[in-house]
Amino acid sequence: MQSLDSVDLKILKMLIEDGRVTLNKIGNEVGLSNSGVRRRIKNLEEEGILEGYTAVVDPEKIGYDIAAFLNIDVKSSEAGRVAGALKQSKGVCEVHKTTGNHGLIAKIRAEDRGSISEFVENRVSTYQGVKDVNITMTIETYKENLLDI
Repeated sequence: MQSLDSVDLKILKMLIEDGRVTLNKIGNEVGLSNSGVRRRIKNLEEEGILEGYTAVVDPEKIGYDIAAFLNIDVKSSEAGRVAGALKQSKGVCEVHKTTGNHGLIAKIRAEDRGSISEFVENRVSTYQGVKDVNITMTIETYKENLLDI
């Protein structure tokens, strides 16, 4: 993997803040031509640092008002399979293998508390290898970003 210099970091920061920022605006900020910026972005993409471009949607404004974290106690031999199933599930925002007592933690978004309970009871708890699921529901979200550098 390439070492990121201050120009790469500034380009990444600008793209994180606005994925539709123009090459011209980036170039003016970092002191490069449009082709220089394009080359830097292409290198970041080829290195897998920039994985894609997406719209950032406010989940609450489209009805996904509740966020919850699922601490999933899973047999270690089944963690990858359970994580794969979670990754394919609607409303699952993040899935992480963790240290400690649980094995997996997942962040989910849903329309209401009942939807989260139903998802856990009828789906997650039925996955082979899942021993227990503890739900932590959020009350209010103060910050929710993919990455802020």
